[in-house]
Amino acid sequence: MKNPEKPRMPAMDMAGFAFPSCNRRSGFSLLELLVALSITALVVAAVGASFLGWTRAEERAGLAVARMRTLEFAIMRLRQTIGVSYVPAWTNQPETWVFNGQDLERPGEPFDALTFDSIGHRTQRTDAKQSELMEMTVFTVTDEAREDGDRCRILRLREGGTISDRFEVEGGLVYDLAYNVSLFKISYLDPDGGLKQEWKLSERGTLPCAVVIWLGAGCGEDEKQVECLFIPLELSNAQSCEFEQEQLRNVCNIQEF
Repeated sequence: MKNPEKPRMPAMDMAGFAFPSCNRRSGFSLLELLVALSITALVVAAVGASFLGWTRAEERAGLAVARMRTLEFAIMRLRQTIGVSYVPAWTNQPETWVFNGQDLERPGEPFDALTFDSIGHRTQRTDAKQSELMEMTVFTVTDEAREDGDRCRILRLREGGTISDRFEVEGGLVYDLAYNVSLFKISYLDPDGGLKQEWKLSERGTLPCAVVIWLGAGCGEDEKQVECLFIPLELSNAQSCEFEQEQLRNVCNIQEF
């Protein structure tokens, strides 16, 4: 009868400590560690790229919203001021009043200017002694903060004071209506339904029937947005400027720039 085999005891050193088994695996191998690190790096890169893309999309959306709000404000102020341009019908001194629409022909710079008398100015104080009519100007200037400031300009509104041929203002108030303006073209609707590039009250003796403005915002890589404003001048021309809606429907579709 064979004696039962005794269980093998782990090898002992002279001090009686057991040696660990050499064929038992523990932890990660170097290859597994490298693979794990590579996968982690790919996941981190993918998450980072997604976050960066989302951030840029949010930034572009924010800029678009800001540009839209700026355009809305500029359009509102242009309508409020130009729409109430006024020349008293009883005056026998037309040189006292002003409505001077300038066609500024500068290569590569589609920007015009308009100086006019209006009752749409802002009252700074409730007790201010101001005339009901005030001379105002809408014009553009170079944006000195941009390298392409000659083509990407600032739209401004002057109230009162004086303005030179170089659009240098003395006195009065000046407001910035919009930034990143890439287009500011103005035309004037005459009683015959034609569009004129310029309009001088001193030569014509009356105001145009309406002012048509093409206002564009967005420069460089920004998406360009163009708005057309049709602003009737009804305070002085209610009787002489009557057009059918069909005649006016396509006015803003006439591209003159």
